[in-house]
Amino acid sequence: MLHLQHSCVQAILMNKLLAFRILVCVIGVILSIYAYYVEVAKTNDVSYEALCDFNDIVSCSAVFSSRYGKGFGLLEYLVGENHFLNQPNSLFGIGFFSIQMLGISPMNKTFNYILYILTGGGIVTSIYLACILIFVLKDFCVLCVSTYVLTIILHYLNYKLLHHNVNSHKKMH
Repeated sequence: MLHLQHSCVQAILMNKLLAFRILVCVIGVILSIYAYYVEVAKTNDVSYEALCDFNDIVSCSAVFSSRYGKGFGLLEYLVGENHFLNQPNSLFGIGFFSIQMLGISPMNKTFNYILYILTGGGIVTSIYLACILIFVLKDFCVLCVSTYVLTIILHYLNYKLLHHNVNSHKKMH
């Protein structure tokens, strides 16, 4: 009986973890879509001011329209400025958070491990982009920093999901 109660509590916690994970991913997709909108609007109208443009130092549109706002400031050197992979960072964000949203199966250990590795790469990318923000652009981008935080949260949630899978697998054997 006690084992059954423990299993029910674990199932409830796992469902809450998965629901929170989906919420984080949805917020990430929404922020990334808005970032893409801001970049396109600024490209089409130089006088456009986004909701996240507060002043000269806190301006997301300044970051998105910089050379680092596309292909992480690196892809143009690796594949060329007009290569199809050299896209706005926000499109990579949409893809990243969408792929993470697919990770809703608590039983697929391999896929969860891949998601964990991806968020680890996302953290490395976030650190690189944060350094660009601070040291090169000398700007603060509310949307950018928000997606960095979401990536860290997702990495933690992916770790918890992986840890749950490892424990569940050990109990079965």
